[in-house]
Amino acid sequence: MTQQPDPLVGTSPEGPVPYILVVDDSAQNRMLAEAHLTAAGYEVGLAEDGSLALAAFVERTPDLVLLDILMPELDGIETCRAIRKLPGGADVPVVFLTALDDAGTYRAALASGADDFLSKPSSRVELLLRVRSLLRIKRMGTEIKASLATIASQRDALVRLQEQQALLSALVVHDLKNPLAGILANLEYVEGAAGLDSECREAVADGLQSAQAMHRLIMTLLDIGRAEEGTLTLLPSDIDLVALVEQIRSDHRHHLAARDLSLAVELAVPRIFGDDDLLHRLLENLVDNAIKYTGRGTTITVRSRRDDAGAVVVQVIDQGPGVPLEQRERIFEKYQRLESQGPLARTSRGLGLVFCRLAAEAHGGRIHVEDAAPRGVAFCVTLPQTGGAPPPHGRSEARP
Repeated sequence: MTQQPDPLVGTSPEGPVPYILVVDDSAQNRMLAEAHLTAAGYEVGLAEDGSLALAAFVERTPDLVLLDILMPELDGIETCRAIRKLPGGADVPVVFLTALDDAGTYRAALASGADDFLSKPSSRVELLLRVRSLLRIKRMGTEIKASLATIASQRDALVRLQEQQALLSALVVHDLKNPLAGILANLEYVEGAAGLDSECREAVADGLQSAQAMHRLIMTLLDIGRAEEGTLTLLPSDIDLVALVEQIRSDHRHHLAARDLSLAVELAVPRIFGDDDLLHRLLENLVDNAIKYTGRGTTITVRSRRDDAGAVVVQVIDQGPGVPLEQRERIFEKYQRLESQGPLARTSRGLGLVFCRLAAEAHGGRIHVEDAAPRGVAFCVTLPQTGGAPPPHGRSEARP
């Protein structure tokens, strides 16, 4: 009859042979444990007291410690506490060997950092089962730590790459400003020149409008980056809201005419306090958004009023497709695309509305969407008014 192999004996272990340190003041107990463990394929070290065990541990870190509790001078509980303080000691399983059977001893042993207990005398099967289980748990823990270290390293590399890409993008965007300023200045000069036929004047107007849109995008990218870094600061002043809206109407006159749109101005509050550049571009983005989505031959309305708390509410109202209630927060997030609502469906694939949210929040305010009557939507910007505050320093970007 063929003898079955002993499942507790490791005939061909994978990787290094586990090294187990047996600590017991009884020579007989040490020899018995050594015989069981050696026969199962483990490498064994022996120590007859706590001090020798600590010295052996420092010399060679074991994979597991079998530790007697009752020993002269340095007992097992104190030895376990000392092991846990050694380099690598926190990760090594410690199994107490004890003939004691009282709750106080078990509590003290657990408090010292024990992983398991074996009653003396212990059977060979029980000893090897506990040893094998704890070694397997230790190996799994080591593998998990290695995996976590790999993930952390990959994450750090990805973060560094993202930071480099963000820096490169910021540098490119910043460097685009100067040549674009020259393009804008020359187009504005040509637009005002005499002797242009209607086709040339229209072409120049289209080019100027596109250059202005590009300038708004560049400034939006720069300010979004500053806002995300927490470095966007305000240059507040008293602002003539009427003049600001009239400037926006003038800048968009060709765009409005191309879609047969009119811009109505109803400003119950004619002056506001805030950062002129940021608020100019905020309203410009909202008007540009309204021009894109409102129906041809309709009216876009810019209104201002005070709410019950004294804050100024500026609304840009169009007659385009509405924004579903469940999507009215998402429209102000980066690169979000809303569900289709037809050929003129509103989307948020760009950054204009993201900038509007950040600019409103930089003023301590907020932006939200409401339904407009009889159709369309109203983008509402609420701005707390604390006029007269001294302007903080830190942002020098301005419109050309």
